[in-house]
Amino acid sequence: MKVKTRIEALDGLRFLACMMVIFYHYFFASPLSGFIPESYAINALYFGDFGVDIFFLISGFVISLSSEGKSSFGFIKSRINRIVPTFVIFGLIIYVFSISVPMIDPLERIVSLLYSLTFFPQAFGHAFFSSIYWTIQIEVTFYILVFIMMQLDLWKRYKNQICFIWIIISFINQFVLNSTIINYVLLTQYAGHFVAGIVIFNMRKNKCEPSDIILILFSTILIYNRMVYFNNTDAINLFHYQVSHVALLLSAVCVVSLVWYASNLNGVGKYYNLIKFLGAMTYPLYLIHSDIGFWSHAIFERLLWDKYPFTREIIGYGMTIFIALFVSFLISAIYIKYLDKPINKLFNKIWH
Repeated sequence: MKVKTRIEALDGLRFLACMMVIFYHYFFASPLSGFIPESYAINALYFGDFGVDIFFLISGFVISLSSEGKSSFGFIKSRINRIVPTFVIFGLIIYVFSISVPMIDPLERIVSLLYSLTFFPQAFGHAFFSSIYWTIQIEVTFYILVFIMMQLDLWKRYKNQICFIWIIISFINQFVLNSTIINYVLLTQYAGHFVAGIVIFNMRKNKCEPSDIILILFSTILIYNRMVYFNNTDAINLFHYQVSHVALLLSAVCVVSLVWYASNLNGVGKYYNLIKFLGAMTYPLYLIHSDIGFWSHAIFERLLWDKYPFTREIIGYGMTIFIALFVSFLISAIYIKYLDKPINKLFNKIWH
């Protein structure tokens, strides 16, 4: 069965996943990390972190789809066009906002940005410019792995076998070896997400095989294991909050089921144009939301509330969250509406 080049419902699910992450950062991580008062914390939004898991699952599906009928270099060019221009532009936008906040060193920020534009700043001894860039690094690493498999002429012919080998290596590393290097190179912590997405694509394109069920099952275990790791590290160490393992297992099953269901919807009817636009907004919105969230309260805490005391009565922390949402959405919408296509066309000309 031929798969459409764009799955409409996945655009909607991508946007939903982005909103999960945004609300997780604004109403869970931020207050429980002490950036804003703890009274703004909504414990249920702990589960918003799993929007990232949905992103990676969708990525496995989309990369399988976008690699169809392409050469290895055609594939990597399409990924570069999709990721790099927006990444650079929104890095610069974040930089401008960040240096407007007192106590931020402009030189340190620009150096950090330049290293992060490599996608692998740790290789140069630097941290990420933005706290969410680690997810982009994982995406880029996945693209590189697929590119290598395509270049070796293995991806198309042996994709199923590659997925099985990847899952086996990931199980061994995650449950026995715990090698940081293996995880860094082969993404063993997130292999389950990508493999599940790849298999969901295969099941949509062809009939479901027993091997697909086995891969989905073991992928879900790895996704659950990633959630347990988060629950036992960041959740307890940074936020002093945990949920039950039953809730985590249900979450793992839920994110896989959501991607499978969305990938099999035939369309979204009259809402297609809106959902397509929101889906396109997801990447820039994701890139900018965390740092705009910090900027929106820091600019008042460090500057405006002291300089203009009356503003404290008018604009509280709740309003700074609204400002962050408004600014993030406005910039992302303007970019997608007026700049995204011209910039991509310009980038394509560079290749030629």
